[in-house]
Amino acid sequence: MAAVISLSFTACRDDGRNAVFKYIISDNPKTLDPQQANELNSNTIIENVYMGLMTVNADGTVGCGVAESYMVSDDGLQYFFNLRKDVFWTSVGGFTAQCTAKDFVYGFKRLFDPLVKAPRASDYFCIKNAEAVYSNDLSPSSLGVKAEGDFQLLITLAYPNPRFLAMLAEPPAMPCNEDFFNTTHGKYGLSAECTASNGAFYVRGWSYDRYSSSDVNNVLLSRNSKNALYHDICPSGVNYFIEDKEKFIGEFTSGFSSCVSVSNDELSKIKGDDYTSMEFCNVTCGLVFNKSYELFRHENFLRALAHLVNREEMETALSDFELAQGVVPKQVLASNGTFREVVGASDIPEYNAELARELFAEEKPMLSTNLFTGARIIVNNEFAANAVSYILQEWQREFGLYCVLELLNDTQFNNRLQSGEYEVAVIELSGKYNSAAAYLEQFCSGNYANYSGFVSMDFDNLMNEANEAADPAECDMLFKRAEQMLIDKCAFIPLYYKNEYFLVSEDCSDIIYNPFSKTVNFINAKKK
Repeated sequence: MAAVISLSFTACRDDGRNAVFKYIISDNPKTLDPQQANELNSNTIIENVYMGLMTVNADGTVGCGVAESYMVSDDGLQYFFNLRKDVFWTSVGGFTAQCTAKDFVYGFKRLFDPLVKAPRASDYFCIKNAEAVYSNDLSPSSLGVKAEGDFQLLITLAYPNPRFLAMLAEPPAMPCNEDFFNTTHGKYGLSAECTASNGAFYVRGWSYDRYSSSDVNNVLLSRNSKNALYHDICPSGVNYFIEDKEKFIGEFTSGFSSCVSVSNDELSKIKGDDYTSMEFCNVTCGLVFNKSYELFRHENFLRALAHLVNREEMETALSDFELAQGVVPKQVLASNGTFREVVGASDIPEYNAELARELFAEEKPMLSTNLFTGARIIVNNEFAANAVSYILQEWQREFGLYCVLELLNDTQFNNRLQSGEYEVAVIELSGKYNSAAAYLEQFCSGNYANYSGFVSMDFDNLMNEANEAADPAECDMLFKRAEQMLIDKCAFIPLYYKNEYFLVSEDCSDIIYNPFSKTVNFINAKKK
């Protein structure tokens, strides 16, 4: 009997299932209510606690979640979903119920309820009557989300949205069980007892006290056993420990946490090879000019500066330097492959000192020479400082433009960007979701991340047209035109790509990292 027991335990370990994984998050989640959540620590747990109509696969494509199948009308305005009948709600308090179409209807009604003040409600205004419901002009019953029986759902849009299926995998589109919600008396998603899961795991415990020792600051997830009867949920649980971000790498290299995401600079500091590494090209670094500085309101002068950016020289001189092919990086998907594969490289100004001098000569009479000294160019890392030093030498030699280079830490850099206390900056452009739109929309008028103050109605209209295109291929071409417009108008001069790395302990596998949302999915995770 002892031999048989020993063999059975060995087989279980070799299979890699039923393990508990540990992951470090930087702060206490503000809420686990998907309609209210809008920060990373909440979303990374919601990723494993809830399941939407759709889900994001390991390769970044969109697949079915609670939806078993779906159909989209030819005009891109109606989405009909057949739901699985084997998805169930679970909570630590013992609540159980089947997940049905009315849970999704109620989730969307909460999203557009003006009293909820959902931070991302406007992202889903493409749903018919959503904006009017949100502004109290129409009743929630007029919303274009209808249950047609327990396991059929019809969503009608006011206008096509090429990203809509992907948006159904994001937190605001998660379902909400109305019966359970009513039992929480306004505390939904604020404690383990007030959170119900229809996903792979439920919240078993949630402890946070910033004045106590770190070992009690955690969120504990256990396998949703009801869903495990029908779905392949490998781990028995996931434990999230709340630590300062400075401790992330140390906790990983010591073997405490199962995985960690790091930058290029951080990767070089990690010794040994007892981990596997996944590389993601999801950041484009480039120059932005602050339009509040009078010198940079002259487009021909900006073009002259752009033609003095010798990217090839920087590529030769600097290691780990990959020339950016456009504003959108290589990791981003499009209708049929990656965006860069589909639309090709953008037309980025080539180094041409003669053309730069001609443009400068044309514009010089309108430029104030008093502004040629003292412009501040800010960066937040040594690599960017080294790269931009080549550019500053050219600007100084050709035009007598003297810039003060300031190397700042991340906090200082972000504060300066937001306050506008700079003239030129090397920014790291990243997207919150896997689409060219996530990168390009940051230059739309009024966008909070439009630090340079770039304003173009033509660009805004082009982005609106792309975001409402029913044909994915047409959408790609519109985004290509918008990207080229940004470069032609020198709103953003692409320099190089910056990679992100996701490290997984060598005894772990099948942990899925989303380099855009920065969330980690443990549903299929295994440990030797």
